[in-house]
Formats: sequence, C-alpha cells, structure tokens
Amino acid sequence: MEEKTKKKRVQKRAVRKTAKVAEPVSTAASPVVTTETKKPRKSSGKANKAKATSKTPKVISLPPTFEQVQVRAYFISESRRKLGLPGDEGRDWLAAERELLAELKVSPV
Repeated sequence: MEEKTKKKRVQKRAVRKTAKVAEPVSTAASPVVTTETKKPRKSSGKANKAKATSKTPKVISLPPTFEQVQVRAYFISESRRKLGLPGDEGRDWLAAERELLAELKVSPV
C-alpha cells in the first residue's frame, strides 16, 4: 500500500512541474495557468541593512605624504612672507598638515 501512495505522490509532483514549465501559446485568448504553491518569503530588516551596508564602498583615507606636506608648507611660507606676517617653518609645517588632513576628510572619493 505504501508503494501506491508513493507512486501517486511522484505523479502529482510530475504534473506540478509540467504545469509550471508549460510554454505559452502564441494566441492571447488562452493564457497559461501555472500552479504556484510557494509564498514569497518576508525578509527581516536586519538582513536588508546588512546588504545595504555591504554594497556601499569603503573609503580609505591615507595620511598625506612627506612630499605633499613639504610642498604645502613651502607655499604657506611664501604667502606668509609676501604678506609680511610673523611665523616660522614649524608653524608652516603644522598648518600644512592640518590643511591636508582637513581636505582628505572632506573630499568625497
């Protein structure tokens, strides 16, 4: 008896699969009917947030190089000398580092 019920289940599955895979007929009068028994799953809010954050690119900001700071400090010192403002190389260097770090944090990449 168990074999008969097993055969019936297999036959029912085969019928369901063929109903889902049925190819549409070219005439618009006879639409293809598929038997869809599964319901769409609801996704949790946590999964959506994780997907959204993983798709956003990560921005890596590197500190300014020695040469970048050196060039910026040079131009700061030149402008300071033209204007006749007091100061020294150390302050120019620190100002150059501060400006470059501010630019790297603000600039969108």
